[in-house]
Order: sequence, then structure tokens, then C-alpha cells
Amino acid sequence: MKTIRVHLHPVEEAMLIEVQKVNRRFRDIETLLLGQIREEYAKTPKGRSGGSL
Repeated sequence: MKTIRVHLHPVEEAMLIEVQKVNRRFRDIETLLLGQIREEYAKTPKGRSGGSL
């Protein structure tokens, strides 16, 4: 398993807090990121063939 750390400047942190208030998807950043990774992987040749890693 790989750990990814995200450092946000105070301005971006404040922006994220405001976005989380109106967009439920941003409340769980880990789930949001994993969903985007899966979406993009599905567009790759390996992802389109139905193969898994």
C-alpha cells in the first residue's frame, strides 16, 4: 500500500473547507481520489481489456 500525503497552503485549505460544505464528494478525499484513479485507469488499454493488476 502506498501512502500519499497532501500539504495544502492555508488558502487552499480554506477553499477545500468551503467546497466540502456544498459538495459531498469532497468530504471524503480518499474515496474521491480512488474513484478518479479507477475512472482514468478504465480508459487505459489494460483497463479497457478488463484486466486487473
